[in-house]
Amino acid sequence: MRNRNIFQGLICFFAIIGFVFVGGLGYLFATNHYNLGSLVKVFWLTETRALENPTTSSLIQGSIKGMVNALGDPYSNYMPRDEYEELGYRLQGSFNGVGIVVGAGEDNQVTVVAPIKDSPAAKAGIRSGDIITAINGESTQGLTVDDAVKLIRGEAGTQVEIRVYRESIKDELDFKIIRQNITVDSVDSEITRSDPDIGCIQITHFTMKTPSEFSKHLNSLIKEGVRGVIIDLRQNPGGDFNAAVEIADVIMDRGDIVKIVNRNGRARVYEASSGGLDIPMVVLINQGSASSSEILAGALKDHKIATLVGEKSYGKGLVQTVYPLPGGAALLLTTDKYYTPNDVDINEVGIIPDYVVKNPDDSSSDAQMKKALQVLKEKLRG
Repeated sequence: MRNRNIFQGLICFFAIIGFVFVGGLGYLFATNHYNLGSLVKVFWLTETRALENPTTSSLIQGSIKGMVNALGDPYSNYMPRDEYEELGYRLQGSFNGVGIVVGAGEDNQVTVVAPIKDSPAAKAGIRSGDIITAINGESTQGLTVDDAVKLIRGEAGTQVEIRVYRESIKDELDFKIIRQNITVDSVDSEITRSDPDIGCIQITHFTMKTPSEFSKHLNSLIKEGVRGVIIDLRQNPGGDFNAAVEIADVIMDRGDIVKIVNRNGRARVYEASSGGLDIPMVVLINQGSASSSEILAGALKDHKIATLVGEKSYGKGLVQTVYPLPGGAALLLTTDKYYTPNDVDINEVGIIPDYVVKNPDDSSSDAQMKKALQVLKEKLRG
């Protein structure tokens, strides 16, 4: 009797699911019958009449990509299995490529957000703000960020040719770069030469390992006796959202870290727990500081925990969510906008530091670091 009831329950459950599914299809056909009819016909004609004889799989994937591209969002992306796996490697701190993070600049031009420290791109001389105009001789005009990334990616040991336009010299530059498997720690630190009381922690990007790396370097500096810390987020293009939140939680003693808001206006606030870091602090940012870097910098600035020095940050105040799909693919979709604790929307605006300092292009002197040291020394003197 019990098994019979379970069986009947399962029948009811699947009947409800089927009803909802059929009802949903019915609604789509009722409200979009012309478009859906065209989609079916184009799919059939392409599969049966096209000269290139495409596979059904390639047509379906192309349809999915078309839906995502229709959003007009340069950060949303359909990722086939290999790209999704590579994203996982990057978030774990290992990936194949030249070591640059790109985004959509003015007029949706493919723009370098930042090269990763010590990567092939950084060593070749590619800089934050460079506009990528051609890849392997193919113009990037009309390409999405996703399209450009696919052209730049490739097997380790192979070469890619990248042409960029650099605003500071009003000219184009050509780079031939060998792709590598890049495995890098995201955090480095040192005690400054000019003052043994001051330590500097550089975060180059955010991975799942970054919070533990940060805590390790921070504890080491404190054991060495430093009384003030500079956190260098320059040229940090972002990465793992939760990593930035966790590091802010290490530093802050309660208070809001960031607020994310979805399309329906529903907000979720991430808050710091008790037990923060009681030490004078300065944060360095520039135009290559984006996304998760801005979350951390914005939280520390709004709570007056740290003084910001450098240049205005990139201005990427959007959050992407990864949705795994059948077969190992995934959808990277912009789902939320984030606000700093003071409810500031920094998207396409950036964060303006407390002290605006620009490093001259023709100088090896780090004016921004000098100013950070000056500000921190004044804090230590009280």
